[in-house]
Amino acid sequence: MNTFTFQRVHRNKKAKPNYDIYRFTNDFNDKVIVEVFFYDYNIYAVKFFLKRHSISRDKYSMAYSKEDKTDKSGKEHLGNMNCLKVLNTILKIIREISKNDSIASFGIMGAPKISEMDAKKNKKNINSDGTVANTKRYKVYHLYIRRYFSPEQFEYIDSKTSSILLLRNRKNDKFDKRKAELYIVNNIIPNL
Repeated sequence: MNTFTFQRVHRNKKAKPNYDIYRFTNDFNDKVIVEVFFYDYNIYAVKFFLKRHSISRDKYSMAYSKEDKTDKSGKEHLGNMNCLKVLNTILKIIREISKNDSIASFGIMGAPKISEMDAKKNKKNINSDGTVANTKRYKVYHLYIRRYFSPEQFEYIDSKTSSILLLRNRKNDKFDKRKAELYIVNNIIPNL
């Protein structure tokens, strides 16, 4: 599996929820920040963004522009391989967490692109809580996750309406599907 070299650069056990920060550099020479938030029931919510977008309130929604993907000769690169390597690197981080926590469950949200948050263009998919249904990123993550996480080990709890996928670890007998669904609504969505 083709990945980037990553490192954990920060651990905060004082904030609620607690979190770790990982960092790596992608093929476009951008630093990627991965935040892993720790919730009750051994849930880890994974979020990532480009460091240069870190002060934007839309940092999780931003994407590369055409200019960002153009090299000095003017040739445009699609970035598909870069995207796959980013997802593979995040998968590697998740697997590292799983080695240290055998009952870990993982939450991933397909943040809406800026255009998907535009009420004029996408009103029917924007929810009253600010989440966006069935985003493009959600569709990509949904397919990717199912390829690498066995349904024998993880139950897929899908929320297309909020573009969230929760991988409930079947070894965690204190965290059933009903608790997971309520936890997403009451604890994870309000902290997005």
